[in-house]
Amino acid sequence: MKDVYLLSGFLGSGKTTLLVKWLTHLKQLGLKPAVIMNELGALGFDSDAVEEDVPLRELLEGCICCSPAEKTEAQIQQILHQEEFDVLLIETTGAAHPVASLDVILSPLFADHFDFKGIVTVVDAVRFLERDKLPIQTKALFFEQIKHGHLLVLNKVDVVDSEELEEVQFSLSQLNAKAKIVPTTYSTVDFSQLQHLAPSLSAHEPMRVGMELTLGTRLEVLSSSFPQYAVEEWIQSLPETVYRVKGYIQLPSTSKPHLFQYAYGMTQWMQEDVNVKTQLVVIGENLTACPTLETYQVLSTLKKIYPERERLTSLSTASDIDQVIDDELLDVQTHPRTRQTLEQKNEQLRQKVTLLDCSKWEEEYFLRKVTERFNELSTRFAQ
Repeated sequence: MKDVYLLSGFLGSGKTTLLVKWLTHLKQLGLKPAVIMNELGALGFDSDAVEEDVPLRELLEGCICCSPAEKTEAQIQQILHQEEFDVLLIETTGAAHPVASLDVILSPLFADHFDFKGIVTVVDAVRFLERDKLPIQTKALFFEQIKHGHLLVLNKVDVVDSEELEEVQFSLSQLNAKAKIVPTTYSTVDFSQLQHLAPSLSAHEPMRVGMELTLGTRLEVLSSSFPQYAVEEWIQSLPETVYRVKGYIQLPSTSKPHLFQYAYGMTQWMQEDVNVKTQLVVIGENLTACPTLETYQVLSTLKKIYPERERLTSLSTASDIDQVIDDELLDVQTHPRTRQTLEQKNEQLRQKVTLLDCSKWEEEYFLRKVTERFNELSTRFAQ
C-alpha cells in the first residue's frame, strides 16, 4: 500500500513551501514521493516548485472537492498505475474543504491501494489573528480546515509577538483539541512528527493518529450481497457525525454491483456496467462507535432474538458480535465445552432465527455467520 497525506490550509498559508521541504525530506530517507497539486486557475504556478524527478499530476481550473469526481479519480488512477512511488502528497487549494477533499481522493475504486496517514493543515498565524475580517463563509471554511486537521502547522510565527502567539495557540486548541500544534516559520518542521501518524484506512478500522481523533475514515470490504432495504436501514442507524458513505454494493437481484453514495441524509443508487470490488469508504467523526454494514446486519438479528439484552445496544465491532455468538454456542455456564454441546447449541440458535419475523435474506445471512462461528469453534476444540 502507498502512504498518502492530504495537505490542507488557507490561501497563502505556506502549503507549497511545506510541500517542497517535505519532498526533500522523503528523498533523504530513500523514499520515492509523488505529488498531486490542485490549482483554482488554468495554470499551475506552484507546480514549478516541484522538481522534475518527482511524479506530478495537476488538477487545474477547479477545487478538488467540487470538480467532477471522474477527473480527480482519473488523475489518481493514472499516477497510481503509471508511476513508481512510496508516498503520495496531495496539496489542495486554499478553498478546499478537507472532508470533501478526502471524500474525492478515497474513491472505492482504489482506496485499498492507499494507507491514508492524515490531514496536515497549515495555518497562517497572522491571518488567524485577523480572522474576524474575513467574510462569514470564508471564515467558516478557515475554521473547518483547522477543525479537521490531524496536525496543525502554525506558520509565520516570526511576525507575531509572544502574547499573540499564545492567543492563536489557545484558540486553535479550542477549535481542535486533539491535533498537535507545531509553531514554525517558513514551514520548517520536524518531519519525523509526520512519520508517526498511524495508519488509518484499513478494513474495519477507524483512523488513529497518535490518539483517537475526530475525523476518520474506514474501508469496509463486503463479502456478501445486500438488498437495498438492508443498506438503507443501516444508513438510517448511523449518527449525524457520519458525513459520507460511498462505494460499490452487490444487490442479490442484479449481476453487476451498484454504485452507492450517501451524503447529508440523502442516498443514491446507480447500477454499474462492469464488475468492481464491492467495498465502502466511510468518512465521519468517532467511527469507533459506528458498526460496519456487515456487523450491523448481524447485530440487528441478534437484537430480534434477544430483545431484552441491553448489552447488545453498546456493541459495534465485528469481534463484539463474534463473542456474543460464541457465547451462545458454548454456553459455558451450564454446559461443558464438548462437540456434542456445540452442535446442540448451534441447532438451538438456528431454530430461534427461523421463528423470527424477518426476511428470508436476513435469516440466511445470519445463519451464514452462525455457521462461520460454529466451524471456527469446532476446529479450535478439535485440536
